[in-house]
Amino acid sequence: MKKSLLFLVVTVFILSMVLSACGSGNTNGSNEGKANETATNQPNADKPKDKVTINLVAFAQPHEQKMYTQLIKKYQEKYPHVKVNYITTPPADYATKLQAMIAGGQTPDVFYASPENVSFMVDTDQLLDLTPYIEKSDIFNVDNVWQKGISKYTRDGKTYALPKDVGPFAYVYNKSLFEKAGIPTPDPKKPLTWDEYISIAKKLTLDDKGNNPESPDFNPKKIKQYGAGFWWHEPAVWGNGADYINEDGTKVTIDDPKFIESLQFVADLRNKHHVVPSSEDESSMGGYTRWLNGTVAMFPMGPWDTAAFWDLKFDYDLMPWPSNNGTWGTWLGSQGFGVSAKTKNPQEAFDLAAFLSVDPDIQREAMTMGLQVPNLIDMAKNDYLNMTDKKPVSKQVFLDVIETNGHDWAFEKTYDREWYDLFNSSVTQVWDGKKTPEAFVKELQPKMQELVDKSIEKKKKAQAQK
Repeated sequence: MKKSLLFLVVTVFILSMVLSACGSGNTNGSNEGKANETATNQPNADKPKDKVTINLVAFAQPHEQKMYTQLIKKYQEKYPHVKVNYITTPPADYATKLQAMIAGGQTPDVFYASPENVSFMVDTDQLLDLTPYIEKSDIFNVDNVWQKGISKYTRDGKTYALPKDVGPFAYVYNKSLFEKAGIPTPDPKKPLTWDEYISIAKKLTLDDKGNNPESPDFNPKKIKQYGAGFWWHEPAVWGNGADYINEDGTKVTIDDPKFIESLQFVADLRNKHHVVPSSEDESSMGGYTRWLNGTVAMFPMGPWDTAAFWDLKFDYDLMPWPSNNGTWGTWLGSQGFGVSAKTKNPQEAFDLAAFLSVDPDIQREAMTMGLQVPNLIDMAKNDYLNMTDKKPVSKQVFLDVIETNGHDWAFEKTYDREWYDLFNSSVTQVWDGKKTPEAFVKELQPKMQELVDKSIEKKKKAQAQK
């Protein structure tokens, strides 16, 4: 790889806070050949195996770190010749950790690979092709793993990472507040219309005197309970039949009238209807804290919230995101376990990734810990849905996102996400009422398109230097 490209790899990793790895050291011959050799020549079960150390680097919150530490211990019990160094950092510190590891020559064998960076890491020889290992694996059954999870890490028919999880971003409501206000609980199979949603959110928004926005005495400066917390714009865009970019990732489409209408809907929730906290209110107390203390009636929820929500002192359940066209949508996230293309121990590294990704005992334990929806389809549709003693009750909503209503992040269609980050850093002008959606998209669309065009050129240059 050329020096300029190596410099580009490190720079992009640090700026985008995405962990990748150059490997644990040099290998003899190509990794593809080594992969095929290792995958086909399985070690003799009676022959003692050499001691191996695998470095796994990931970001994690404290509760997740504790859970994965337990899971890794189980891997080491199954593979006693392998020692795993599990190195974690908070997401915000990820880039600093990466830089230190690269500088110290201690890049990891296994790491989190984000879907939007897979193409770049493949083109710059950072990720090991796991296809031959999957084909020889006794544990990895592709047909029993969510296709939307596998596809995020597949390029040109080859799989370069295994899904750590699939993250359906659903919507949750405070059932206790609904019942107290005499409002029927939402149908988990049918999304509310935007008008229905606004009407309900108004009834559940109260000032310090107990007045809601429909009352002439309502004081928007003294709201004590909100109908909803911070609103992500993606579900509004997808719930109105719009998108950020065209299917092949070449043209920014935020000037679509349907897109503009979705921005207006989100802005009105805050500025017109007063059912969502303003920027000032959000900064004084975040929506997540408001949800936990029971002063927000509706809020986003992912499977990663499950364990924390078990301790809530009120009843709650899942609902679809509201829609303006009858078809609701939300994002389906994921992280993948990638293996360094230059690891000295590709089989053990793959075994660790596969163990954490699809081992039935591990998936069942992660499920019962409230860590994730199982990656295994049969377990998700049976054991997970039948876990009736654990909230939320309407877990099927999570599966609906995985199977039908989930969207990839728009930036997964492009080589980098600078154009999308520009949108997110600028759209606050709309949320705060400083610009109309029409004026905003007219000004921003050309700037975003310019960044997309640069992304396309970056891809061409990287592929030309392979």
